[in-house]
Amino acid sequence: MRTVSQVMAKPVVTARPNETVSAVVERFRVHDIGGMPVIDGAHVVGMVTLRDLLGQPSYRPIREVMGRQIITVSPAEAVTSASALMDEYRLEQLPVVDQGVLVGVVTRSGLMHELGKLTDPLTELPWASALRQQAANLLRTGREVSIVFVDLDGFGNVNKQYGHVIGDRVIRAIADTLLTLTDPQSDLLCRYAGDEFAIVTTRSAADCEDLAAKLRAAIGSIAVPGLPSGLVSASVGIAGGTRTTAREETHHEATVDDLITMASRASTVAKTTDRRVVHGHTLDVERMGQGEGKRLAIRRIHLEIADGKGTATVELGRDDQRWVGEAKGPVLGSGGLRLLVEAAVSALRQILPNGWGLAVEQVSRTPLAGGDVLNVLLVLGAPTGDEQLLLGSTVSTEDVQEAVVKATLKAMNRTLSRMLPAPQ
Repeated sequence: MRTVSQVMAKPVVTARPNETVSAVVERFRVHDIGGMPVIDGAHVVGMVTLRDLLGQPSYRPIREVMGRQIITVSPAEAVTSASALMDEYRLEQLPVVDQGVLVGVVTRSGLMHELGKLTDPLTELPWASALRQQAANLLRTGREVSIVFVDLDGFGNVNKQYGHVIGDRVIRAIADTLLTLTDPQSDLLCRYAGDEFAIVTTRSAADCEDLAAKLRAAIGSIAVPGLPSGLVSASVGIAGGTRTTAREETHHEATVDDLITMASRASTVAKTTDRRVVHGHTLDVERMGQGEGKRLAIRRIHLEIADGKGTATVELGRDDQRWVGEAKGPVLGSGGLRLLVEAAVSALRQILPNGWGLAVEQVSRTPLAGGDVLNVLLVLGAPTGDEQLLLGSTVSTEDVQEAVVKATLKAMNRTLSRMLPAPQ
């Protein structure tokens, strides 16, 4: 979401309290503006518009005609918040003030132009940027959020068979239906992409699942002229919820992106299951399919930390085979979790066929009800030079060290089951 600092006008055309009406009218004419802040030093003490000056004696000082209701906005404020202030107080412009000092001004016309980019013209719903901003703001205030991701099933076939005019009617009908089922006090609905909608909500996990079920039922019963009934359905993924432990200092925008990713993945899984509503924390290794007998097991995990540095050892096994990996390095900010992943990857490299490589791309944590979800992203390099990203996730309840190694194995198990011969 863009902020006021990115759309405000500067330098600002201003007036002084002791200036005359005639001097300020000339300034309005030269700059072709409708209003300006009145400042004393660097501080805003009033606002004056061209309407305020009409019919006033030319010699009258501005302090006698200016408006003294001063509504200002911070440069870090979202443009949507600035627009809401203008609507509430019926203003055409807002001074932008940083630590008491005037730094810019935003106008209604400038904000309307910017907001036009943030709203889907078909549904009049905000785009995903508004959802990300709202979710991050809630996290900053200590609130916990969930993402409910709604993905229509086979909607491309509707457009192909009945045309895009009918398809647009369906999208508008779904948007209207979802709006009736969401509560502005707890939910923000957006159109995420073509046939995808998303909601950021402060509801509990149980309430999110109830909402998801209602959304699916309502979408399935939508009637659109020109379209047979019952043709439209949706799958829903959920991620997030109330934490059971205090949140550590984190990058809120990254947390929001992680939740959106998990909710989107959960909706994809929902398409292939009978449930059609899936919570991200239920995703497990069962989705990896066959080859259970080829999977690796964790035999030993050990982490030593001293003076901000650590040594991690991970031993993997399959039947009577053993592979031991080790990694050393700093642990500040990670608690040694990345070292454990590096040690597990070191062991996995010993198992890979000649010519294959493996590296750690990213280790992240996503807060969910019941414990954090640990995400491990690996890069698998083939002898041909091609690279493939592998993602493994698992819920951390008590033993976070074991959980991060399990996530590493989940990222690799399916690939290894294809590479390695079955155990004898």
